[in-house]
Amino acid sequence: TEKQQTELTELKARVKTLQKDLAAVREENKTLTQYDPVRMKKNLAANKKKLAEQTKANAALQKSLSETRQENAGLQQQLAELEARLAAAEEPAPEKSEEQEAA
Repeated sequence: TEKQQTELTELKARVKTLQKDLAAVREENKTLTQYDPVRMKKNLAANKKKLAEQTKANAALQKSLSETRQENAGLQQQLAELEARLAAAEEPAPEKSEEQEAA
């Protein structure tokens, strides 16, 4: 039994050593796969494609924004013109009513 216990403690120590080695190998593998050239090229191509799509969408939004601003400016001008007409139309009306009251 003493022989078996010494073998058991040796095996436990060996298992701990192997687990430490395995953790070190996994960490090294993780570091190496992090810089995998094939995967990096795929990511780069995907990122370029995504950037091109976002640039295209941004250009469309900028165009839409400029058109909306132009339309808004035109509507503001029309509103100002209509307000001026309304003010001009309202000014003579009170004068006529005052003339009618005086008569």
